[in-house]
Amino acid sequence: MNTPPDNIIQVKDLIVKYGNHTVLNGINIDVKRGEILVILGGSGSGKSTLLRNMAGLMRPHAGHVIIDQQNFTAMSHFDRIEVRKTMGMCFQSSALFNSMTIGDNVAMPLREHTKLEESTIQIMTRIKLEQVGLGGCENHMPDELSGGMKKRAGLARAMAMDPKIIFYDEPSAGLDPIVAAEIDTLILDMQHAFGVSSIVVTHEMESVKLIADRVCMLHKGKVIALGTLDEVQETDHPFVQQFFARKPNPIDHNKENVLESLTNPE
Repeated sequence: MNTPPDNIIQVKDLIVKYGNHTVLNGINIDVKRGEILVILGGSGSGKSTLLRNMAGLMRPHAGHVIIDQQNFTAMSHFDRIEVRKTMGMCFQSSALFNSMTIGDNVAMPLREHTKLEESTIQIMTRIKLEQVGLGGCENHMPDELSGGMKKRAGLARAMAMDPKIIFYDEPSAGLDPIVAAEIDTLILDMQHAFGVSSIVVTHEMESVKLIADRVCMLHKGKVIALGTLDEVQETDHPFVQQFFARKPNPIDHNKENVLESLTNPE
């Protein structure tokens, strides 16, 4: 089961369930080498679940994720670990270890997964921090950094192993527009400088306009549009039109229906 050479990731017939609730229902998408694919959709549409499955952080109920011509889904635990070494992950909250310095946070993957000399690891750590504009911050603790600086540190850690693929979960969430634009620029810099393939989950439309080579729109666990931003915006699916027009759903004043939606979210 091979991925075409120009695709670094291919998702085939992916089905993911939480209990009896189907979150992703037959997803088929691909990610081209060196592109930035943005995943859009409403709350509860399955965006983060798709991201976690593509990154191998969970296994699907059915279907496959093919990474660089290898069936990632069917691999053993240890083989999956080896493939994950070619990936980086930027979490929404940055997920830095508060008890470790920024330098130690960035160096951790190198210490865990390589046999490099400590002196080499220190040099590589400084280089990664300099690439994201945090040169000289090695000895700072996470609580000494602003939100934007934490995001940068998280990206430096994701880049530590020189990955082929980076996954971003809401990279600019909670940031002011200027800092968010700086994060967008870093994502583009990683693509241009290193040919990294990036998969980005975001709600920030200004970011989408700047970074997206293609957009994948999810709705109720299915792909309803896939293409360039212009192509997706022209799709006649009602949810696509509602999403980009920022039209709210009518408020349901029926108490029973509201409670039902809370206990059985889509």
